Amino acid sequence: MVMPINSPALSASLNNSAGTTTKNAVGVIIPLTGKWESIGQKILKGIETADGIFMDGPGTNVEYIIRDYGNDEDSIPLLIKDLDDNHHVTGIIGPVGEHAGDIACKEAQERHLPSIVFTQAEMPPRPGTYCFRNFLTIDLQAKALLSTARSMGITRFAVMIPDDRFGKTFAEKFQHMAPSFGISVVRTIGYSPTNVDFKQQLKTLFPAPKKTPSPGKPGEKPLNRGSDFDAIFVPDTAANAAMIASYLSYLNIRNIRLFGPTLWDTPDLLRVGGKNVENAVFLSGFYQGTVLSAAREFNTLFSSTFHYAPSSWEASAYDTARILQVFLQSQPPSRDGLREYLKGLKNYPGVSGTTSFSPDGALDKTVYILTVKDNAIYEIHP
Repeated sequence: MVMPINSPALSASLNNSAGTTTKNAVGVIIPLTGKWESIGQKILKGIETADGIFMDGPGTNVEYIIRDYGNDEDSIPLLIKDLDDNHHVTGIIGPVGEHAGDIACKEAQERHLPSIVFTQAEMPPRPGTYCFRNFLTIDLQAKALLSTARSMGITRFAVMIPDDRFGKTFAEKFQHMAPSFGISVVRTIGYSPTNVDFKQQLKTLFPAPKKTPSPGKPGEKPLNRGSDFDAIFVPDTAANAAMIASYLSYLNIRNIRLFGPTLWDTPDLLRVGGKNVENAVFLSGFYQGTVLSAAREFNTLFSSTFHYAPSSWEASAYDTARILQVFLQSQPPSRDGLREYLKGLKNYPGVSGTTSFSPDGALDKTVYILTVKDNAIYEIHP
């Protein structure tokens, strides 16, 4: 339930009072109640870390004005109107998701209010846009996986496609981009995402070897399992990917590498898959064990403050807040100035990956590439 607009739970601000400089207002529109509350809370903690409110010393010159839209995405235009009319914010962080992002971008565009949203969906290029995105998209993930495969000499894939929107969209992007990386998708097979038994799908992908012909008689050579592809891409959850890996082992299918999206970046991959996910390759929006010093420092600061390790949500929110702070600490609080800064941002060294925006709102971002070795996860740089 969305509370009245004058409710303290709906209207709040982050303001590090240790500083003495004039504050520049930035709006934050996130779901702090409702079904996406956990995501909203993660984003808020990332922004709090960027603002330095838990650290000694002077704070930033930015005041974050928080708005909660709960389950009511249709309230977003009214929240943006309030932030614009009553608080004169220079920019907006949020909201979360494709539909909420579309609503926010439309309203922000009409008000010439720069906004950075969190969504995996591709936004159509918009010349003159005020709307940007700072979260790993399906396109960016597909490119990262294909580039990694190419660098490993893997050129032939099978794709197992769960019958849901994410899986079908990701599989389509992967297949469409594969030829530009010199990679062929030689087989595909679909399945229900509620599957618990993948034996039949794998037997279809890997036909049993044909019998060796009797001596002296003509016949075909035996077909070795997996001989026509080297890896399987599974755009599904870590638990389902781990189950598929277990069935590969059960069917004695060897030397097939599994590739997957950021969804695999959970403890479920090793918990369910165990030794069967050895050598799997997958992606992350933030890896705690990275060699990058800035990301390690963020991980230490965040973990010591909130007593849990940050994920890609906290890292992306931290980077987004820091990107805005960099501008507002060096420039007058101008919306057009902020838009010019964002559309020209190149290779910002964020903890969630090196980040660039283009004038039409497109995002370019590096991805953490991970693999499993001896039942542990490691970052790789293929």
